[in-house]
Amino acid sequence: MNPSPRVIFLESQEGLQSFFTRGLCSGAIAAGWKPEIIFLADAAGHPRTEKDVRNDLLQKQPDAVCFLMDAPLDLKNLWDAPSLAPVDKISLWFDDYYRSPKTLAHPEIWTDWQKKFGVRVGIWDGYWRCQWKKLTGFDAFPTHLAADHRVLRPCAEPWNQAWSERAAFIGTVPSLKSLASYSEAFPAYLRHFLDEICEAMRVALWPVKPYDICQSSRSFLGVKYARAIDAALKEPASVALWNHLIWRWGKRIARLRGLSAVAEAGPLAIMSGHGTESFAGEDELRAALPKGIDLVYADTTSFPERSWRGLFQTGKFQVQITDPQSIEGGLPFRVFECGACGVPLLSDHRPDLATIFPDGSGLVTAASETALKEKAGRMFQTSKSDLQVLGQRLHQNFLAQHTWEIRWRQLMLNRELRQKTISLGNVLTAPAPVGESFTPQPLDPIRV
Repeated sequence: MNPSPRVIFLESQEGLQSFFTRGLCSGAIAAGWKPEIIFLADAAGHPRTEKDVRNDLLQKQPDAVCFLMDAPLDLKNLWDAPSLAPVDKISLWFDDYYRSPKTLAHPEIWTDWQKKFGVRVGIWDGYWRCQWKKLTGFDAFPTHLAADHRVLRPCAEPWNQAWSERAAFIGTVPSLKSLASYSEAFPAYLRHFLDEICEAMRVALWPVKPYDICQSSRSFLGVKYARAIDAALKEPASVALWNHLIWRWGKRIARLRGLSAVAEAGPLAIMSGHGTESFAGEDELRAALPKGIDLVYADTTSFPERSWRGLFQTGKFQVQITDPQSIEGGLPFRVFECGACGVPLLSDHRPDLATIFPDGSGLVTAASETALKEKAGRMFQTSKSDLQVLGQRLHQNFLAQHTWEIRWRQLMLNRELRQKTISLGNVLTAPAPVGESFTPQPLDPIRV
């Protein structure tokens, strides 16, 4: 009997395991793989050496190595060992790289990893795949998140039965206090520019695109003002922090606009919780949302993962207001979690949503705030039994295409062919057709 193939997941720090890695591990196990984790830093956060991490990889002899985004990018020569050549090496991005100082500072490492060592990069949004090719000269492959059907499943008891006639939003809105704290890192003139960007986001066409709005707002600045901004955003770390601030403001504004539209159609329940990020509580949300709406709120930070199924069963239907870095797709966990739980979902529109959840698959989408209000109103008027049919359709689509096991099998598709190709001395991934010696684009804070 052939032994089970082995996969190593690289995690940033001992004792911390991301939700993404837990999901992928469960999918790998279900697909017959044997997963292990190698930590890049100890429990106190002290980084391990490149040599130590490489020696662990060589000792464990994995068939695949998987990591999130640029977790091991500081270990520039990590893959420089002949026996690691046939190992399938995969970086998965479920976020944009504009907020990653390591990648902004060192795109040439990514070019080298993809060209010399065959590192494959999966990115969950088509827009960011295009940006990746501009940055590194190499194509990224499409991928999506998923959910665990063993943890989240239909027919669980609602956490709060009294909220059964409400639209339910499970998620967070960044707090004003946290945004003010981030902005203190920048000079007054840049904070003034931030105010102008935020005002533009409040009135921009739906969906809100923070980075584009930042760029377009900048085009109206005078030369002296623009040069001062360039000077303040000179270093990759500053650019990444600025982009993170723009993103968080965009998330706050987009979610408040979307939730306001839904709340105008009927009663709303917001359930918010996060272990590390500061989010708006009930008083702040009531002050920010339209006066007079029917709103209830719960802080779910302390809820264990096994209780999430009850949260998703709470309410008449679930609501999603997608994070603003998701442009063409970038579908968040909530889509797949609702599918796993078999509950109906109303979401703002993204092109990828219509592709993987076509009409009749149980997902309702809205392309504008007006449409969000109108479709929420229809769902409030729809009978519980008809909404359950929508949820069942979404669940069947999820089971057929979006469990973690299916996602893992998709990642490993054609693995044996890639190994054979590499063993012949060729790396399957080819550089972009921009000449034999591709040079990554220089960091441009104006464009970013």
